[in-house]
Amino acid sequence: MARLSSTGLIGFTAAVILTFGAGQDARAGPITATYLAAGAQSPTPATLCGSATSCFYGTETFSGWAGGNFKSSFNTGASNFNATTFIKGDYGANGDTNWKKVAADVYGGANGTAPYPVVSGGTAPGSAYSVKFTSSADILGINYFGLWISALDASNNLQFYTNGQLLQTFASTDLQAALGACSVAGGYCGNPTPPFSGQNSKEQYAYVNFFNTVGYFDQVLLFSTAAGFESSNHSVAYINPLTISGTTFNAPDRPPSAAFAAKVAILVPEPATVMLVFTALVVLLFRFHRRRAAQAAAEPAPDAKKHRRRRSRSRSRPAQFGWPAGPSSRFSA
Repeated sequence: MARLSSTGLIGFTAAVILTFGAGQDARAGPITATYLAAGAQSPTPATLCGSATSCFYGTETFSGWAGGNFKSSFNTGASNFNATTFIKGDYGANGDTNWKKVAADVYGGANGTAPYPVVSGGTAPGSAYSVKFTSSADILGINYFGLWISALDASNNLQFYTNGQLLQTFASTDLQAALGACSVAGGYCGNPTPPFSGQNSKEQYAYVNFFNTVGYFDQVLLFSTAAGFESSNHSVAYINPLTISGTTFNAPDRPPSAAFAAKVAILVPEPATVMLVFTALVVLLFRFHRRRAAQAAAEPAPDAKKHRRRRSRSRSRPAQFGWPAGPSSRFSA
């Protein structure tokens, strides 16, 4: 194995740090987005699971929510979770405060009865809330998240993360374009649920699905840059093999402005990967130099080594070349 010089090791260290650093900005997606039929407020298990051989799912309807940060077991709606197989969500995991509970009204609330969470718009650091997921050992990860978005506004956005790393940002303007403009109540326009049916006809209501087709996510951030973001019936699932259900629409990664991204970043702490790698490589570099210094101190100077080899050869001349087997007379006492 070739030895790595100190210059080479420093270069290798820098390359690794740059590689890990660049990965922090990578968009690992793609996340495929779909929407359900007009009036639907949650997915059916049969449609969601499709032909999957393994499918675990659950829904949070917020029907028993007292308001504020809480932990959900996603079992207030359709669910096949149990005590040993589960997905849990920590709402407000990072100390989010600028979201609140609202009683069912024209703007939201599952089935027209359950309360729903809304995040106030604006550019304050708290204009978002996060949901951090954990799961049992037999669930490899979460590759599906869905929610009923009510009274859709152009400023409503979602971000998906894994290990603190941003995967993709969803902008509601793409959903608005896919659903079509609203002029009168009907279809996706207006609240579809009694006792508010047909009201607020200028805004759209739709159930939206997000499928991670290449891996998993462990955190979702819901935020708004202006008007409030109303939603309900949050669903999660592990689907294997993954099947895409609903009507797919174009939803490319659309990161928010740098100024707003900096404000909401406090809700999703950065991973410590780069610092850990840097620390490990610094320790490696230190050990490398210490070992080299020890080797240099133990080895004699080049001239002494040469003299020692010459002396060794003269003391052991082979008999087959006509020399005596004993020590040379030159070095005899």
